[in-house]
Amino acid sequence: MVTLEAANIKVTNIKEVDEALKHFDHFHDDYVAGIEIKFENYKTLDENGEGTGIKSADKTIILTINYYPYGKEHEQFVYVEFKGVKSFEMSSASQDYGPKAGPTWGIDSVLTQSDGIDIKWEFYWICGETKFTVVCTEIDFSTQ
Repeated sequence: MVTLEAANIKVTNIKEVDEALKHFDHFHDDYVAGIEIKFENYKTLDENGEGTGIKSADKTIILTINYYPYGKEHEQFVYVEFKGVKSFEMSSASQDYGPKAGPTWGIDSVLTQSDGIDIKWEFYWICGETKFTVVCTEIDFSTQ
């Protein structure tokens, strides 16, 4: 039986992200079990006393990945929490927006970049040309 070892990894730069991804085999052939987007502190006022709404909210995205999706050991989850989110996007180059019949929300590849301050995380789903991109300041990986 394959079991996921306990992990709690916090990263703030591209080198640390690469090490964390190695720990999880770059999520090769794993599946997305869920995406949660949190907006906090969105009821603030700008310098003119007007409400800012969610554009100025503190954003956190939690990606839940089924790390070992095959066989009877399949429910082993890794939670990837993106903090200090500056932007995020889910897009498709075609009209083939996932999910379809079958295991189409598998992760095809994960790419990371950095401008020296922020981390850009991008992954592609097996379901065609759909991709998810997030730019943030910190990523926390956990298996809780």
